[in-house]
Amino acid sequence: MNINILEETRKVDIVQVVQDLGLKIQEHRKILCPFHEEKTPSLYLYPNSNTYHCFGCGRHGDVIHFYAGFTKLEYKQAMHELAFHYVPGYLRKGAAPPAHTTSPRPEIPADQLPDTKEYEYQPLHTEIFEAFKEYCESLDDTEISVQGMRYLQERGFADYTLRTFGIFMVKDYHAANYFLRSRYATADLRACGLYNEKDNLVFYKHSIIIPYYQKERIIFLQGRIIGSPVNRTPRYQFLSGVPIPLFNSDLLPKVRTGKVVYLTEGAFDCMTLVQQGLPAVSLGSVTLFKKEWAKLFRRFELCFWFDNDAAGQNAAKAYRTIFEEAGLSTHARSVKEGFKDVNEYFTKRDND
Repeated sequence: MNINILEETRKVDIVQVVQDLGLKIQEHRKILCPFHEEKTPSLYLYPNSNTYHCFGCGRHGDVIHFYAGFTKLEYKQAMHELAFHYVPGYLRKGAAPPAHTTSPRPEIPADQLPDTKEYEYQPLHTEIFEAFKEYCESLDDTEISVQGMRYLQERGFADYTLRTFGIFMVKDYHAANYFLRSRYATADLRACGLYNEKDNLVFYKHSIIIPYYQKERIIFLQGRIIGSPVNRTPRYQFLSGVPIPLFNSDLLPKVRTGKVVYLTEGAFDCMTLVQQGLPAVSLGSVTLFKKEWAKLFRRFELCFWFDNDAAGQNAAKAYRTIFEEAGLSTHARSVKEGFKDVNEYFTKRDND
């Protein structure tokens, strides 16, 4: 076993890995333990030591132990698979992609994430999302919404783009929380994913809200913090227990057969390309991508345009495998050196 790879893989952020596996992290960095049945979370993540411990079943260990247990792999194979996806320069060290990554993502247990084949987005949930958006937009601007708008403008987004994608702000968390509670049953707010197990609105620190549309109706919401993460706060907050759909998939029927469609990982990169006049769809995390979605892209020439870092490039490779297995050819475009992602490239290029 290569001790350098072992040491580097043990440093992979366990919180990020758990999130990428589709597991919901609750307050105090605890999750429902995937290694035994329970209704109350008893597995704690410890970012400082990059370890975990379940006080229910006693399972504990480092990030490799967690990944090995979740994916049912041997420790060494789990180490190589984690390194393939998360350790910069892993492939450049001469290591071949681990055999398990020919199916490039671990399967998420059905009780952890609903399968999109079975899950149906409910009309009532759409009504709740749209009422939430309308209410937030009806409030006067607050310091939070002003900061959020300034941040989005710094990211290069024009007002027209923000209106087109329906981006809005949680201007007053407590007012929004009260509005939803007074209008809808708590069970429905939980079922649509807007409320957590403590019956509170999930977008507490994530004031920028990105709607996902299907046939021009909102079916999903994603929250983003303003600026860069601090104190290990996740950059994004998703709905609780609801599968993440494709972002901007309503575009596809409008694109002519044979045209290039750009595929990004993040919603902001997708929005940036659309603002530049380029058709784009955000695929989201490769861990959560459903293989049957690949058939939606059969009419197009596909081009990946992912982040420049190792994680982005490894995600592009994993996606390429998925699309090739579906009989689709793809190619990739790299962000120019000196820029971390598509959004930064176009924003700084246009400002120079």
